[in-house]
Amino acid sequence: MVNNWAMQDQKTPELWSHCHWLTVLSEQGSYTAAAARLGVSKAAMSQRIAELERVAGVPLVQRTTRSVRLTEAGQRLVDQTRAAFEQISQSFARVRDLAEA
Repeated sequence: MVNNWAMQDQKTPELWSHCHWLTVLSEQGSYTAAAARLGVSKAAMSQRIAELERVAGVPLVQRTTRSVRLTEAGQRLVDQTRAAFEQISQSFARVRDLAEA
């Protein structure tokens, strides 16, 4: 018998960027705007979020014809990872500043 949790844990590092994309989606409010901000296609954006939802095992986004809204699980994931992504961004900016000095 294959342990599904073990398989998901092995895949978690591959999904870090997917979590970032979910954060961008929550900030932008639409797949089109989020994809534009990330410089990717709307289809790629949708595929990444769908893969993240499959691995999480719960819906993370509620989609309607007019809007996109995070589910409770999606909002929790964004809230709990946002600070880490902001820290990474700030750290990278400081490294770039060193390169310019």
